[in-house]
Amino acid sequence: MLGIFKKNSASSIFISLLIALSLWTPYFINPMPVKGDSPMMPLERYLMELVALNPLLFTVIAFLLMYLLAGMIIRLNGKHFFVSEQLFFPPFIFVLICSAFPMQKCMNGSYIAGLCFIAGLSHLLNVCLNRRIFASIFLAAVFFSLASLFSASAVMLLLLLPISLVLLRTPTEWRDWIIALSGAALPYLYAFTVFLFAENDGWTPFRILHSCFSAPSDRILGNGHVVEWIYLSYLTLLVALAMLKLTRSTSASRTKVRKIHALFAWTFFILLAAMVAIPSDYTHLLPLMAVPAGALIANYFSLSNYRRLAEIFFFLLVALTFVVQYYPAVAD
Repeated sequence: MLGIFKKNSASSIFISLLIALSLWTPYFINPMPVKGDSPMMPLERYLMELVALNPLLFTVIAFLLMYLLAGMIIRLNGKHFFVSEQLFFPPFIFVLICSAFPMQKCMNGSYIAGLCFIAGLSHLLNVCLNRRIFASIFLAAVFFSLASLFSASAVMLLLLLPISLVLLRTPTEWRDWIIALSGAALPYLYAFTVFLFAENDGWTPFRILHSCFSAPSDRILGNGHVVEWIYLSYLTLLVALAMLKLTRSTSASRTKVRKIHALFAWTFFILLAAMVAIPSDYTHLLPLMAVPAGALIANYFSLSNYRRLAEIFFFLLVALTFVVQYYPAVAD
């Protein structure tokens, strides 16, 4: 079964689309209403106002953006070969994770934040190739910071800047830190200037950011279903197994790939901790967390020496995705 993703790209795309449609079709038939009363970052608020008039369009755009993100993952993998065995497997796992939680079946700023995240990640990985190092660091910081103007939870991506500089840039220079800090500050400097002239209050974006983090909402530790806990715990188990496998199998000649996988692992666990700790809507972090999770889990499945066990883990992941999707309807 797993060989389909390696040998036949058409079959892997068809299977991915079939599973995604089976998970999204109920929301195409009965779209989720737009929630306009919750705190939103400035760019997310403008985005939501554009699609709020048509809930079906709201859902279709989210579905298309999810597949646009999957296509960007394929392009990124084709450039850096962090999952060289099965090119179409990481985007399949990504689509699977994004389609698991019902609250992610509608348009929100996290999908645009995901586009910014992958764009920033692409520039960040150029540091491994020693290509336009200072420009790459600056642009990565700009995109990570810009992502947080679409989704408040994406501000956690800024933690990746110091981690990535230590992992990917050896030795680091003082200029690297100044450039990264300047890039991260630039989007908020623009936001400060715009609100200063438009509303005579440049600190509005920072107050909105604070309100997004402190707004009461359903948390995975509170009102979330236990099956969501099980799903995230299973993803964590697979990522841990992937890191263990990669530590044993990646040769010293592939230092760049090891560094990329280490960065993906840091990204996954930072976003997972944020999903648990931040009281705002944790599902906004799913498209971001699904990027490193998809790459690491796909690599584990493709490199595993125990093919039968890997297939069991794979089918269990698919089954749990459907359980998370349909359990709330059954339980309620």
